[in-house]
Amino acid sequence: MSIECYDIGGTWIRGAIFNENRKIVKKIKKEVVKDFCSQIKQIHKDLSSKSSSKISIAVPGPVSNGLLTKAPPLGIDYPIDLKKELKDLGKEIYIENDLNAAVEAELNFGTGKYCNNFYLLTISTGIGVGLVLNKNIIQGTSGEFGHNVLERRNEFLFKCGCGNYGCWVSLCGGNGIKNLENKLIGKNLSPAEVFERAKSGDKKAKDLVKRVRDYNAQGLGIMINAIEVDKIIIMGSIGLEQFSQIIPKYSQIRNYTINKIPKIERTSLGDDICLIGSYLIAKDGRNKDL
Repeated sequence: MSIECYDIGGTWIRGAIFNENRKIVKKIKKEVVKDFCSQIKQIHKDLSSKSSSKISIAVPGPVSNGLLTKAPPLGIDYPIDLKKELKDLGKEIYIENDLNAAVEAELNFGTGKYCNNFYLLTISTGIGVGLVLNKNIIQGTSGEFGHNVLERRNEFLFKCGCGNYGCWVSLCGGNGIKNLENKLIGKNLSPAEVFERAKSGDKKAKDLVKRVRDYNAQGLGIMINAIEVDKIIIMGSIGLEQFSQIIPKYSQIRNYTINKIPKIERTSLGDDICLIGSYLIAKDGRNKDL
C-alpha cells in the first residue's frame, strides 16, 4: 500500500508518494503559500495517488489533538484543523510537527541510527533542534535552542517570532539573514543571493556570512554545553546548501564551550528527511486524525 506524504516548510511544500518499500515513486516541490491546504489538494491531484489510503503531513509548528496550533514560518498565528480542511480527500490523515518527523527519520534511516545521543539541528527559514538520548526521542519543547538570545547590542536586536529580541533564529534563520542583509548591505537580497555574493568575494556579503558563522558558533556552543552528544546532524535548506559557509570550524566553536565538540555533519537523508519521517508516522499508525 502506498502512502501520500507532505512536508510543509517555510519556503517550500513537498509532496511525495511512497511505495510499500519506502521508496519515493513520485515527488512534487513548489514554493509554499499561506493557504497550503489548497496546495495540498492540488498536489494530491497531480500525484494521482488513488492507491493510497493514508495522508501524512509534517507541519512547521506545534500540533495538538490533530490541530496545527500555529505556524510561525508562514506567519500563521491561529489554529488550523487539517482534518476539516482536507476531509474531501477521503483519506486517513496523520499530522506531526516537521522537526519531530525529521528526528524520527534520522533515528531510523540516517546516520543517527548509529548514535545513542544526537542533536538534529535544522537551519532554514527558522532554527530548531531535535534531541535523541539513549535512542529515545525527547518530546516537548526541550530543544528550543533557536530562541536563546545571542545578541545584546541594540543595532542587532531584531525582533523574533517568539516576541524576544536577539534570538539565534532572528539572526541566522532565513528571516534572520534578511534582517542582517537589511542592516549591513541594504539591497533587499535573498539569503541565497547573499551566499552567492559571498562566494564571489563580495566584501559586505563575506562579512555578513562571517557574522552568521560566529552566531552559529555561539548557538552550537550552548547546545554542546547543555548535553553531551555523539553527533550534531544538520538539516534544512540553508544548513544543507550552505553548510561550508555557515558551520564554523571547531576552533571557533571552542570559544563558546568547555565540552568536547562532537562531529558535525549534514544529514544523509537530504531534503527528503521530513517526507521520510511523515511516511514512518503513517506507516506505524501514530498521531492519526480520522
